[in-house]
Amino acid sequence: MTATTSNQECALKWCNEAGEHRTHRQYVTSVVAGRGRWMLGVNLVESETGRRQIELTAVPRHGPSVVLDLQPDEAEAIGDSLVEAATRQAHASA
Repeated sequence: MTATTSNQECALKWCNEAGEHRTHRQYVTSVVAGRGRWMLGVNLVESETGRRQIELTAVPRHGPSVVLDLQPDEAEAIGDSLVEAATRQAHASA
């Protein structure tokens, strides 16, 4: 665990977490989606054991959050699929 005081930045320069924490996180993006009913977040995460992964977080306006831990190849496949779907939708609408 990273030893910090409650207001101190993490010793790892890439980590955006402050205070005492077991998981290091770099916040990549947050997007409001689903007609404003959801917030989707993408983070780079490293556990105290050194395991690194991508974290996709879905936070509804009301209700519990959902966190999905992804390996890089899984995140890339999802990203590619979203781009492909958006491209198809744009061409279908033109």
